[in-house]
Amino acid sequence: MSSVDEGDFKSGRFKPAAVLVGVLLLSGAGAAGYFATQSSARKLTAEQISNIKKDIYVLPQAEQIPKWKQLAEAGSFELQQEALTQLYFLEDKDLPMIAAKALDNVDHRVRGVAAQVLASVAPQAADVGRSALIKAFKEANDSDRPQIAWALVNLNEKSLFKEILEIYKKGHLASVQRVGGGRAFDVETFARMATPDEWASFSEDENVGLRQLVASILSKTGDKKYLSKLIKLVGDKDIEVAREAANGLSKIGDPSALKPLLDALTRANKDERQAFLEGLRDGIGGIGLVMALPSVQKEPYEVNKHQTQQIFNMLRILADPRAADHLVKYLETKPEPHWMTEAALRLAEIGDLRAAKYLGERLRMDPLKIYDKQKDPERVRDDLERVVSARMLADLAVLHPDKVEQLRNDAEEGALFWAHDRPQPHANALRFLAAVGSKKILPDLRKWSSPNRPMPKDGESGAFPPEYETAPSALRYLGWTKDDNGWSILERQLNRRDPKDDITQEGMIGAGISMRGMVVRGLSVGAAQGFAQWGDKKAFPLLMKLIEDEKQNEGAREEACRALAWVSDDAGMKEVIHKAKALTSTDPKKQFIRACLMETLIRHPVPAHASDLLGMLTKDYDMALRRQVARAIGWPGVDKATEAALFEKMKDPALMNDAALALIIGGSEEGAERAVAMYNNSSQEALDDLKDVYFNSFGYWSDEDLYQGRIYRWVNNAEAIAKTRVRDSLQEWARLRLGAQFNNLEFDNGPRSMTRVVLRFRLIDIAKKGDAAAKKGAVATLKFMREQGSLMALKDEKGDTGELARRALFELMNPKSVVGEKVPEKPEAKPDGVNILPPK
Repeated sequence: MSSVDEGDFKSGRFKPAAVLVGVLLLSGAGAAGYFATQSSARKLTAEQISNIKKDIYVLPQAEQIPKWKQLAEAGSFELQQEALTQLYFLEDKDLPMIAAKALDNVDHRVRGVAAQVLASVAPQAADVGRSALIKAFKEANDSDRPQIAWALVNLNEKSLFKEILEIYKKGHLASVQRVGGGRAFDVETFARMATPDEWASFSEDENVGLRQLVASILSKTGDKKYLSKLIKLVGDKDIEVAREAANGLSKIGDPSALKPLLDALTRANKDERQAFLEGLRDGIGGIGLVMALPSVQKEPYEVNKHQTQQIFNMLRILADPRAADHLVKYLETKPEPHWMTEAALRLAEIGDLRAAKYLGERLRMDPLKIYDKQKDPERVRDDLERVVSARMLADLAVLHPDKVEQLRNDAEEGALFWAHDRPQPHANALRFLAAVGSKKILPDLRKWSSPNRPMPKDGESGAFPPEYETAPSALRYLGWTKDDNGWSILERQLNRRDPKDDITQEGMIGAGISMRGMVVRGLSVGAAQGFAQWGDKKAFPLLMKLIEDEKQNEGAREEACRALAWVSDDAGMKEVIHKAKALTSTDPKKQFIRACLMETLIRHPVPAHASDLLGMLTKDYDMALRRQVARAIGWPGVDKATEAALFEKMKDPALMNDAALALIIGGSEEGAERAVAMYNNSSQEALDDLKDVYFNSFGYWSDEDLYQGRIYRWVNNAEAIAKTRVRDSLQEWARLRLGAQFNNLEFDNGPRSMTRVVLRFRLIDIAKKGDAAAKKGAVATLKFMREQGSLMALKDEKGDTGELARRALFELMNPKSVVGEKVPEKPEAKPDGVNILPPK
């Protein structure tokens, strides 16, 4: 529906005046008296109101709460609304009573916010405001009636059902927002106001919005007693009513329900079909989408291809684990190679091992031999189906290390075939074979890791030698295998620099050694990654020697610093911090080594070294080095003492962004909020710079980041920052930028990194089996990643997991609208290539 009239349920320093107000605010009785006279004296200016809020935002939460309580009871109307909102964000235990009292306010805007607050807290807590809400409902006008009505719905106040239903039919409930933004209306909550039979009686009501609501409520029951009503509703002239009814038919699932569903899909035009499919996706998830495959039009060929791909694309974005069995049944029908690949990829993306045999089979197929270049030119243009198939197989091996024998049986021969069916093997084939411990690939891995081709000569130019293109990947995966004969190869290839060559970026300019320098750089990077995969501390001195070689390429040395994190024990990390502290020179070459070693400390965080790192965060050093120090401080998480020291450093404009970065990455939620709030007294340029350095801090995600809870901290802090105002604007940028980096997890980002598939699967597992805090963090992260299918599956779980997922799914499906915030673009695809489907 398009009209709300149809009941659509879809959807600086301070100026003297400010100082005076601030002084009054800080003295409780004085503030109350001052604001009590405002209605009869003069109204606060916008600047005065803004400055009052700014002064409170930067305080510790324990000091904020009493100030907001004062304003909730005695502030101007604008400040009362903000106070109620902030007390909700701060989870103040007295808020329900304060909100109930605010319902007596003469200002309907304040009453509306008070009702929003009561609708957002638990019904048990909100019940204290029931009488006040009923009274306010009778006195309401159009500006606050919807909010008050929705608060009463949350309290299941059935005595006002008829009156509230009329408000719904006018489309007004759809406009109600949650505190902080996002639609509040929830079908399941409203459904409790009447029995299913009572709702069914409205199935032929003339109001489209009510028919849509009835279709949704009856669909959620899955009860066959409502089959006849759902069949009639699926034929409704309004597509939004029909799509809600389609969910119920697919949920009932027997032939008597499926036939009218498939008939409706077959009759639908292009736009109607999209609406039906979206309804199935949002209603019952991946199962409904797979069930829709038989409705695909057989002819003409292009329509068949488009409609089938449409469903598989939606399945990919949804990633619903519950669709697995239905996908397997589809695969058992032996679809043609492309659709077999699509279905198998959808299985692999949800971590299902049953995909492996199909993907292994696909690796043996040459696209030039299985596709018609006239009918399917895009499928013969490249080999991306096999590229992605191998990547998914590798992810399955990472997810199921106890099933590598099964994976070898299913796909080893296919991967070996594909690795040798190209002029040079693809990295994804090597990744899978290394992950499953293939012995058959070892002779070739050794050969590819150590090319026989001579090094490029002085002045040599032209195409980059293909053997040396392959060697870095081969070296990395040779290290993953921990092959007994591989160590010496890694050690030899780690530093092939000719002693007379300076292959730094500057040194190669005009020296006639660029080709050789890039070959040596690639070998060093590959060997360093191989040692990182291996994880043996014997590599520590080898990598450190490379790092300290000032004539070696910077990219190779940075990779060695990353690898150093994975081969270091406690003694090694002490040496890293000792060397970093000793590099006090401002010589750029020494500062480069220090910044490089910070990368080691980021990937292998050691909280005990926070005080040492704080001493390095001074304006005497290069900005790039300071940013790395800030990340190294923040990565393991900071304690209260370190947090306090960082706030002190924020007072220095030269160090403000560095200290703030450490607080946002590693501080508490309160610390992150306060750090950003301090930009109320700084320039927009400083805040914009902070946004960029924050975004650039992410991009590599390891198992340790997940299991040590760091990912949960980043998500929680980004969400906390979104509740913070700077110059009266909520700061959504951390949430948007961190979210963009989660979207960049499509590919492996280096040794021991996680892809999105791996992270999603592990988060689901933690949400089911972890302790209470881990479950909460996992569900919150899945919501942050916009993993609708995962949350739909978890919603079916019993206990706290199901309830956490239900709430998270609702918030995901009813997001806050954010405008005016530019997010950095996604980097170009990695060497693995562009996915064959649209990006997630």
